[in-house]
Amino acid sequence: MTCASSFRRAFAIVTLATCWPTGASAYLGGFEEADGYRIPQNGVISSLGFVGDAMFYLNNNSVNGFTGIVPASTFPNTLGDSTHGSDLSRYNAGEYGTNAGGPGGTATDIADNTGLWKAMVGGRLNEDIGGTLANGYQYLGSTGGLVFSQNRDYVHAYRYTGARSGTQVLNFLAQDTNLQYDYSLDSRDLGGTNPSATLASIIAMTFWFCPADTDDTDAGNLFGLTLRDALGQSLVSVGYTGENVVQHRMTGSGGSWISSGSQVGTQGWSEMTVVLNTQSDTVNISVRAYDDLTATLGSSVSILTGQSLGVDANALTDLRWDLRGGTLDNGAVSYKNYFDDFSFNVAPVPEPGSALCVVLGMICLLRRSRQITS
Repeated sequence: MTCASSFRRAFAIVTLATCWPTGASAYLGGFEEADGYRIPQNGVISSLGFVGDAMFYLNNNSVNGFTGIVPASTFPNTLGDSTHGSDLSRYNAGEYGTNAGGPGGTATDIADNTGLWKAMVGGRLNEDIGGTLANGYQYLGSTGGLVFSQNRDYVHAYRYTGARSGTQVLNFLAQDTNLQYDYSLDSRDLGGTNPSATLASIIAMTFWFCPADTDDTDAGNLFGLTLRDALGQSLVSVGYTGENVVQHRMTGSGGSWISSGSQVGTQGWSEMTVVLNTQSDTVNISVRAYDDLTATLGSSVSILTGQSLGVDANALTDLRWDLRGGTLDNGAVSYKNYFDDFSFNVAPVPEPGSALCVVLGMICLLRRSRQITS
């Protein structure tokens, strides 16, 4: 089989075996209402009064009970901010909407941490600790007789005029302490493939990110996104430092964060692509960095190619998000970290000799998708 014919066959495997529509995004997607992510402008989420759940109240009046309308910084006017959505662990985030064959429906209160998104450390868990008002919600100070929270800790959909596409982004903020959130992949993410069926597969994930500039000069790792399998193993992590230098970590083999030569800007969107092979237990990572000085997106730079995971990977089922919070090395507090436009492609591992061509074909698909959606 020639290289050209092998490439065509690999391309067919990607496009036909996965039934993946060009430009598809789902559950994670672009964090729009149609992807299943609510901001108050799209309608408030009435609390269903689940025992143990914290609630935010309009003017601290329990009669007006809603679930996690906005961060505490807007208290007591919790209906006055149309941009900050509820924390994703409080409602059915990503489980409704019509994009990518979604079921429709609407945002609904759920018992905290029972959906696709779960707060594991910090975030809204930190906000909930030790409070005396509004069913255990924590307020840290007061002025002029109004009680408020000094800092904010959450993961939510956010209405942002600089979104890469659409009008909303995913926003991570950890001003008080570190946060860790887990996200369970769904077949809607993977174009109809059940995550449990991704053993012996090649999974290509691409996403766009825009970090903050307030944490610059902090050379330590600030953010990490870890791919986890059905056995609960951490396979590989990608992330960046406070100075926005792209990093990776082979978590399966207990490695440390390794900085690359790529530094991304904070005034525009950069792109990360991770191609995981759960058959050969290897990973490829590449990045296209936005340059603030030239206001342009650079070409793709390879960070890793065929790197061993150091662990026998099972099916890819989860993503773990970690953000370092509190006071950083430069004295600042951790600020906004925006994410947008997640895409996935899944293909079975092909016959020996064709795997590289499949990877190239998948990357071509993702780039074609970007050209259409840009």
